[in-house]
Amino acid sequence: MTKLVWMTDLHLVERGSDLPAGVDPLTGLRDAIEEIERFHSDAVRLVISGDLVQLHNPGAYHILREELASLSIPVRLLAGNHDDSEALVDIFPEAAQGGFVQGSEDIEVARLVYADTKASDGSHHGELCDVRIEWLAEQVDLAGGRPLLLFLHHPPFAIGVPALDRLRLRNSDGLARLLKNRRTPTHLFCGHLHRNVSGTWQGHPVQVLKSTHVQFALDMTGEKLTRSSEPPAYAVIEIRDGDIITNYRDISSKGKRTLPTVS
Repeated sequence: MTKLVWMTDLHLVERGSDLPAGVDPLTGLRDAIEEIERFHSDAVRLVISGDLVQLHNPGAYHILREELASLSIPVRLLAGNHDDSEALVDIFPEAAQGGFVQGSEDIEVARLVYADTKASDGSHHGELCDVRIEWLAEQVDLAGGRPLLLFLHHPPFAIGVPALDRLRLRNSDGLARLLKNRRTPTHLFCGHLHRNVSGTWQGHPVQVLKSTHVQFALDMTGEKLTRSSEPPAYAVIEIRDGDIITNYRDISSKGKRTLPTVS
């Protein structure tokens, strides 16, 4: 059995900055890191799938580097719509490949791919340009008959929540073509939505994970984003004999945490 740990949407801010949604994002991250190091130090990777900092807070990457220093697990980072790619790579140069915040690697039982879906114009929706699609095609081909775990920030599918669906990966046709005819175990792991979601897309299982900060409500009619009082979370992924299983773990905060009012 091979174990990975997965977090997303940290939304860290620089010291002294306003707290997004009135909640200190560092609290959920620290609680998660403490629990991960205590119970999951046997994991081979921690993957954090984007929105590492809050928009316009590039100095928070220094804070993230400091917080991750206590972990014994290797960490892989993705960029989200809130991230400043240049500032991210300045602090985490190992996160860059081919001009994007992306990468891939083989572990004993699978191929892991970390894709950059940040829009080139800074919009909150996601995109995959031709260069990134070509790179992804190479990564899928290199996976061969091994299980493929693909981590993205923006989901390439709608979930039925209008306010979130308009922010998904818009030009997903290229990715769909890459995955449609793949028969080997393939699993997509996405952030961005601040909700737990699961299903299938192009015949493959997909999962979306809650944030370590605050969550968005399951509003399937409204056009505006509303927050919920659901707790932060991380996930543990196990790969066993070709099977890929994800357990979600809500975080019980040890610090003071004022939850936003449900809209």
